[in-house]
Amino acid sequence: MRILTPLLLYCLLFVACQNAPEGTADAKGTAPEKDGVATLLTPNRDTLPYPVYTSFDEVAPLFEQVGDDETLVINFWATWCQPCVEELPYFEQLARETDVRIVMVSLDFKKDVATKLKKFVEERQMKLPVIALADGDYNAWIDRVDPSWGGAIPVTLILRGNERRFHDTKFDDYDELRTAVAAVSPS
Repeated sequence: MRILTPLLLYCLLFVACQNAPEGTADAKGTAPEKDGVATLLTPNRDTLPYPVYTSFDEVAPLFEQVGDDETLVINFWATWCQPCVEELPYFEQLARETDVRIVMVSLDFKKDVATKLKKFVEERQMKLPVIALADGDYNAWIDRVDPSWGGAIPVTLILRGNERRFHDTKFDDYDELRTAVAAVSPS
C-alpha cells in the first residue's frame, strides 16, 4: 500500500498537468505556449489594469514569441518622457488601422507604477496593452533588447519571424511609424 499511494498520486498529477485547460498554467506554474504575449499582458496585481514585472527575465519571452504570420511592435516609454508621450497617438492610430500587435513597455520608476502610471493610463483611457517593467538595472538587460540601444527612450522594436528592426528615436509622425512597420510586414 505504501508504494501504491505515491504511484497513484504521481499518475493523477501527471494526468492533471497534461489536461490543463488552454490558457491556464500547468503544475509547474509555467504559462501556455500558445500565446505567450497574451499571457504576459494579463494583469498580475489586483489594483492595476496592467501587469508589473520587476525583472527583465520575466518579459524576455515577449521577444521570442513572434512567428512569420504576426508583426509585434514593442515600444519602450515612460510617462515622464515628453517625446514618448508625444508619439503615443501614432501607436494608437496604428492599432486602430492595422492588425499589428502592439505592446507598450513602461519604464516608469518602480515607485510610480501604481500611482503616476496608473493615473496616466486611466486619464488617457489607453487602449494599447501596457506592461510595467520595474527592473531598474537597465545596463543588465538593454543589450538583450538590442545591442545598439544606448539606454535613452523612446525606442521601438519591430518583430516578425526572423525580422527585427530597432528604432532608437521618437517617431516624428504616423507615416514614419507606419513605414517602419511596413518594412517588416507584408503589404
